[in-house]
Amino acid sequence: MTQSEKGLELKVGAFVFVGLAVLAALVVQFGRVGEGFKHYYALTVRFPDASGLLKGSDVLLAGAKIGRVSGGPRLVPSGQGVEVPLRIYEYVKIPVGSKFTVGASGLLGDRFVAVTMPSGPPKSYFSPNAVVAGTRETGLDDLTKQGSALVGDLRTTVQNINATVTRLNEQALSTGNMNNLHQTMEHLNQATGSFAETSKKLDTVVEKADATMTSTKSAAENLQAAIADARKMFAAATNVMREATQGKGLLPQMLSNEQLANDLRALVTNLRAHGILFYRDSASKVEARERQQNSGRRQGGER
Repeated sequence: MTQSEKGLELKVGAFVFVGLAVLAALVVQFGRVGEGFKHYYALTVRFPDASGLLKGSDVLLAGAKIGRVSGGPRLVPSGQGVEVPLRIYEYVKIPVGSKFTVGASGLLGDRFVAVTMPSGPPKSYFSPNAVVAGTRETGLDDLTKQGSALVGDLRTTVQNINATVTRLNEQALSTGNMNNLHQTMEHLNQATGSFAETSKKLDTVVEKADATMTSTKSAAENLQAAIADARKMFAAATNVMREATQGKGLLPQMLSNEQLANDLRALVTNLRAHGILFYRDSASKVEARERQQNSGRRQGGER
């Protein structure tokens, strides 16, 4: 073997060694082997349901890996949910109040534990071996379960609808009921026509009633006017009677003074008997003669 061949083999061996070293470094850095050289602290999260979450699943904080699931879900002693052990990188501090959720990469992706930090500056952090409550996001399996329940409800509803339609066809929409409905519609049409005719007659009656009401209103107005005129006439007659009985003229004196009435009666009698030119008082003599005769009759009657 020449010196040049030995140098070539040395270079090839050095190149292979460097390549293997780089490959080992990559495996340690990005593979599970490298995690064995990191320091962790333990947390336990209680989930109501951790279906699909396996040992070795990632623990992510804002999309960055901060640890892994160190074991499968274990049923809690009370039977209410499961406990999932986590291994968190020692340099990662999780604030108290953070939410732990079982998430999935898409509908069919692998499950992982997502950590959501609370808003505001952190006041304290979870200590190692702490027990934290977690929640679960809805995945494809949850949707499948809900869909199965929904399909069952839908089937029940469809069966009820079919039974209702069948009963409707057999009872409500039977031939006898349809005939009765047809007859009822005919009667309704006849009643509608009769009602239309009655409405026309009623319109005529209403018009006549309006005319009658107008005439009655005019008569009432005329009657009110006549009553007002009668009241005025009665008031005038009352005033005339009051003046005739209580006034100071000749008529009140004639009504209240008998002697004046007799004198006036005698004056009229004398004027009628003798006129104005040959006037003389013959009425007083006639009255005196009548008084004597009346007196004689009364005396003869007493005897």
